[in-house]
Amino acid sequence: MAIDFVWLCPVVTAVYSVLCVTICFALSAYYKQLPPRMPLLSEIATSPPASSVYAMMTNHITFLATIWLYLKHREIVSYFSYNHKNSWQRKVSFANSCIGLMGLAFLQLSVNFPKRKVPYVQVCSNMMLLICSVVYVWVHTTLSSFIIDRNIARTKLFLVRTSLAAAFTSCCGSVLKVFTMRGHNFDRTTPSPLDYSSSGAVYEWGAYFFMCLFLLTDAYEFRNLIFRAPKLVIPGAPLYNAERLRSHSPLPSPSLSFADLTNSEARVPLVL
Repeated sequence: MAIDFVWLCPVVTAVYSVLCVTICFALSAYYKQLPPRMPLLSEIATSPPASSVYAMMTNHITFLATIWLYLKHREIVSYFSYNHKNSWQRKVSFANSCIGLMGLAFLQLSVNFPKRKVPYVQVCSNMMLLICSVVYVWVHTTLSSFIIDRNIARTKLFLVRTSLAAAFTSCCGSVLKVFTMRGHNFDRTTPSPLDYSSSGAVYEWGAYFFMCLFLLTDAYEFRNLIFRAPKLVIPGAPLYNAERLRSHSPLPSPSLSFADLTNSEARVPLVL
């Protein structure tokens, strides 16, 4: 079944992300297009062919990350759909998914509008991407801590995620601090504020790889979590067994009203 391989999505996304920066860095080094200091991620592909490869592969990463966001949201919804008292997790997960999608939209803007053409778009997009990523990572970590499964080392996974989220936040905060310390100059002839400090590049690379490691924690969770799909009771179906269901809850009869069906004591099990 396809659900058995959903854990590969974050793995492929993380590996492809590392492969993207590795290929672009190698191309820029081969064509001698790298700056004399530690380059920013956007500076490893400033000229063709590296710039074309970087834009293409980053767009692919955005697509893969979108699938990952959806899978994580569906995991939260599926897990908490059995407990109506915990419906707030599903709402928070939806809001967090929107934040993640907004961050991916800013990533698209920063890649497709490079600073050599429209400087202020890339600078602002990168700042918003970092902020959205930090918010998403922490909400993601908090929501995942409510998932209890005997096949998942919940405490250890929470500690690993918290450590990666803290390291990621520290790197993102350091990068944003470079912006605030250097100020903003959106003149076309002036480089990005991050270009004035090589430390900003180090923190940016650190945030990138910490996020890749964070993705792998979801791969572990998807791989070991037991998904319990709901059962759909269809009277008259080949595998229908009334005796097996009689001890759980009564079957609906024509005399039952909508209020009776929505009553928790007379509710019929709904699952596949």
